[in-house]
Amino acid sequence: MAELGLVGDGPNSYQIWLGGTPNQTQLARSFMDKVKVQDLENVFEPLFYYWKQKRQPKESFGDFTARIGFEKFKELVDKWEGVVQTPPARYNLKLFADKETYEAMDELAKLQNKSAHQLAIEVIRNFVASQQNGKSE
Repeated sequence: MAELGLVGDGPNSYQIWLGGTPNQTQLARSFMDKVKVQDLENVFEPLFYYWKQKRQPKESFGDFTARIGFEKFKELVDKWEGVVQTPPARYNLKLFADKETYEAMDELAKLQNKSAHQLAIEVIRNFVASQQNGKSE
């Protein structure tokens, strides 16, 4: 009934069982044989990544396995090249200033019809650009 099971089938080698459901309506079945211990991560990573991306709300791994099927899972494992890293659209940078500096920045920003955040980003960009160009201001 396990959603995922490992059964030793030789020295440092395992049989992987998948597909059991928490409510015990479906038993796990053998998914792969003779998977070496050092290769387990290469099998599980694409399966768990795909489950995280494509599962339905509150869908267990066992139910997901039954819905997707072993054929698709084997294809995922065979073609897996790792998680595609996409850079975040925005990076967070928290700055702390004393009250007087913040108030001065806020006043200057209002004069320019900007938020203090927008002005701070502009000031930082200009400073970084000047440093990269070999100028020090």
